[in-house]
Amino acid sequence: MRILVGCLATAVIVPLVGLFLLIAIPMWRDDARFDDFQERVLAYPLPPQTRIKGDIDATFGKNTSGNGDYCAYSVQMVLQTALSQKEIRVYYSKAAIAGVDGRDEAWVSLDFSEDSDNSGAVTVEFTDLTPSDWNVSCS
Repeated sequence: MRILVGCLATAVIVPLVGLFLLIAIPMWRDDARFDDFQERVLAYPLPPQTRIKGDIDATFGKNTSGNGDYCAYSVQMVLQTALSQKEIRVYYSKAAIAGVDGRDEAWVSLDFSEDSDNSGAVTVEFTDLTPSDWNVSCS
């Protein structure tokens, strides 16, 4: 009887553990990728005469623009600067921050506030995409 109960328990538990690992491992991998990506972005020095204004917004999940089954990673911050738009553009055009998988560079986009012709606020966003590879957060 004990052998039968043990076999039945194994027949139920092993597939459940396998299913859990099938779902969890891609999520753990992408969470670690996201953490590393955030660290690389935040380790990149700010331009001179510039400070972070407010909180840093970091997001991870399904790619909502375009088509395909991708995970989207984003780190966004609003900066207050005394530099001109041209100086900020030049500074961030040189930002060679590795993307999430470490092979390509992350995309950098800049969005200047309307009152920032010569200086002011700028939103800097670093983004990258990877195939979802079974990550249910990105499907």
